[in-house]
Amino acid sequence: MDPQERRRQILDRSAEIFARKGINATTIRDIAAAVGVHSGALYHYFPSKEAIVTELIREYIDDISGRCREVVARSLSPIERLEALAAIALDSNVQYHGATSIWRREGNYMRERLEAAGMADTADEMQHAWRRTIADGVADGTLRADIDPGIFQEMLYDVLWQATRWHPGEPGEPGEPMTELAHTIITVFVDGMRNRDE
Repeated sequence: MDPQERRRQILDRSAEIFARKGINATTIRDIAAAVGVHSGALYHYFPSKEAIVTELIREYIDDISGRCREVVARSLSPIERLEALAAIALDSNVQYHGATSIWRREGNYMRERLEAAGMADTADEMQHAWRRTIADGVADGTLRADIDPGIFQEMLYDVLWQATRWHPGEPGEPGEPMTELAHTIITVFVDGMRNRDE
């Protein structure tokens, strides 16, 4: 097998096992068995289990952050931007199912790995994009100012984080993520958050 294909296989199988068993309970031997190689062979690709975790996080965070930057750079209204950010979150939950499952299960550990790998600022880009978008909606009068924007953001996060458990869609083509579900979720939330004076 081509080295890049083997590396990809190791990452994919590791994500599945980490999501199912947890990182601490997973051994290099477990990963090697899932890939069909001897344990020692894995060290030709990754120096440690932690390095596998870090690479899984890096792929996930780099993709989400890059897509968020693209959305923020476009001339969108706050509501359109909310929908675009929601679609990215939903699509990444499907595309990076292993990474998001691990994050749900072991968020504190994942954050530690991010900080150790110097990726914390990149990881925070999505949160900043959400925060700026909600603030822009309040500032232009689209969204209510009497609701704590942080609470609104966290409520949205929770719904988006869990949505693919009951709506297991396929990842969209590039540029075509789960826009319909994102539109539905944002519409439901924004109707309650919409400024009544509009």
